[in-house]
Amino acid sequence: MSKLTGIKYTVILEPEMDGGYSIHCPALPGCHSQGNTIAESITNIKEAILLIMDTHRDRRKHIPAETPEIVTEEIRQILKARAEDGLPLVIETHEIELPTGVPV
Repeated sequence: MSKLTGIKYTVILEPEMDGGYSIHCPALPGCHSQGNTIAESITNIKEAILLIMDTHRDRRKHIPAETPEIVTEEIRQILKARAEDGLPLVIETHEIELPTGVPV
């Protein structure tokens, strides 16, 4: 079992019309969460990221790496969808750093 140090992922927060935020990690397909506040959303997505990493480890699958292209394309798609839905073109990105020593 190896150890990860300083693994970082970009997450994207979208404000919901009825309050709160949806949040996801573009580098990890299917990694989504939500929260009532930005802080709660970030806490929840960290848990989701760690669960996906555990699943990858258990299945002996490679942990996907983040690239600028992945994040850029996801932002483009989100803004396009929000425009089509008549929603404000407002999103936030945050960098999530995982705890040192997360096993893979």
